Amino acid sequence: MKSALDRLQQEMTTRFTRLKDLNLKFGFSLNIDGLLNSEDSDDDVLHRHCDDFGQFYDSDVDGTELFNEICDCRMLLKTRQDVLPTKPLELLSFIVSYGEDFFPNLRAALQILLTIAVSIAGCERSFSKLKLILSYLRASVGQDRLSDLALMSVEREALEKVDFDGIINQFAASKARKVNLV
Repeated sequence: MKSALDRLQQEMTTRFTRLKDLNLKFGFSLNIDGLLNSEDSDDDVLHRHCDDFGQFYDSDVDGTELFNEICDCRMLLKTRQDVLPTKPLELLSFIVSYGEDFFPNLRAALQILLTIAVSIAGCERSFSKLKLILSYLRASVGQDRLSDLALMSVEREALEKVDFDGIINQFAASKARKVNLV
């Protein structure tokens, strides 16, 4: 029981550390209402976050230009009260609707935000399932079977909808070796 609790604590610590890192990088851009409706006093903090983001993704985003584009996007959205995005995907759709040349750094930052979170969660899920399947008792399982078990475990929801009785009956009927004696 103690080893299970230790493992649980280790997994939770690892995941929360990763979530904290993601929040440090992307936290300012997750709150779209705060990002687009902030006061002038919050601009110094936002400028610092944009600079940090620009330093981390220096080949994709310029931090100073990102801050300027956020300020410009604020002014544009104040004139367009009919379109007020509340989520990062809605803001990205709004920016894309204006074309390729408008707000390139803000678009790139939102695209990075929306793709990074999904890819990390999917990989973590696959590896955690693999850890559950490959234990010391199952160390003799071959690579193909282990890959198939991992896929079945990750896609459990789709697997629960499959009618195994029909598949077994179909397999048995095709492999039956009947000999006609007459």
